Amino acid sequence: MLACWVEDPNGIAFKKHLNRIADYIWLGEDGMKVQTFGSQTWDTALGLQALMACNIADEVESALGKGHDYLKKAQIRDNPVGDYKGNFRHFSKGAWTFSDQDHGWQVSDCTAEGLKCVLQLSLMPPEIVGEKMEPERLYDAVNFLLSLQDEKTGGLAVWERAGASLLLEWLNPVEFLEDLIVEHTYVECTASAIEAFMLFKKLYPHHRKKEIENFIVKAVQYIEDEQTADGSWYGNWGICFIYGTCFALGGLQVAGKTYNNCLAIRRAVDFLLNAQSDDGGWGESYKSCPNKIYTPLEGKRSTVVHTALAVLSLISAGQADRDPTPIHRGVKLLINSQLENGDFPQQEIMGVFMRNCMLHYAEYRNIFPLRALAEYRKRVPLPN
Repeated sequence: MLACWVEDPNGIAFKKHLNRIADYIWLGEDGMKVQTFGSQTWDTALGLQALMACNIADEVESALGKGHDYLKKAQIRDNPVGDYKGNFRHFSKGAWTFSDQDHGWQVSDCTAEGLKCVLQLSLMPPEIVGEKMEPERLYDAVNFLLSLQDEKTGGLAVWERAGASLLLEWLNPVEFLEDLIVEHTYVECTASAIEAFMLFKKLYPHHRKKEIENFIVKAVQYIEDEQTADGSWYGNWGICFIYGTCFALGGLQVAGKTYNNCLAIRRAVDFLLNAQSDDGGWGESYKSCPNKIYTPLEGKRSTVVHTALAVLSLISAGQADRDPTPIHRGVKLLINSQLENGDFPQQEIMGVFMRNCMLHYAEYRNIFPLRALAEYRKRVPLPN
């Protein structure tokens, strides 16, 4: 914007920038904030899924309809302009970005969560949520996700297919960000894609059937291979091992893995149960991200987001069928933490980028507790 102003303070380019200032400014708990770009698509997809899990569509009809409309408008409809292949760009048609359509950069987990969300909304009455997305646009999203799976590991990259030499990371000019130069594969992206494909396969069983089935088999194996020694999974986009474990278990569970037939799930349950704090919740320090070792918060304090993620993980792992007490304790902390106005307290920072850059996701404190409570109500027998 500054460059456009220097060029021509009265020019059209500068005026277009002025019109978008509101996209970068928002009011936080402690004052005005300025951000590089927003997380509108990501937050919308996760938020809508939390609302749908509550089974109160008639009470949140407006939010569901508006959110659905936003997701349909936010999908990228075309590939990058010009010779994008010659410029070593991956195709983007059918993908969703992190923020909005103008953002332009395709993101795999945003696409997976967006696809999963619009598929779920397609099962609801159109008079409540609006008309469902056309199949051709769903197919475009599927094509994009399939294109990003690494043939060797089965994992999913974020922006373009992984495969470049890791030696190129030595060229990283940013001292405080890690794994920045070449694409890598990620557990969260892979797990989100599994969930999206399992639902897509159910609703559109004949579209690229064999390729999707092969994708899921390889993706499940990748998640199992990426499990750490303590039974958790490293979270690349959230803090940190509890976050990664929640996504991993969600993907394994929808793919048919259970506590009884999957060693990885049993090990993950042991990790979560051992990490539970005395107050019944869970809490993890940002230090887990750069150190790559699970680090609880000082004094084993709990946060509502980590507690919600752990509760969702244990529900996915079938803990309610064995001993629901840890789940009950976590849910009790969530209920007791809710404020009078329905909000949940803002506690520790929850997002991360490239190991060392911590990000604030303001909506997480409501999205994950709400979804955890909804799943608890549906899938866990209430205590006597």
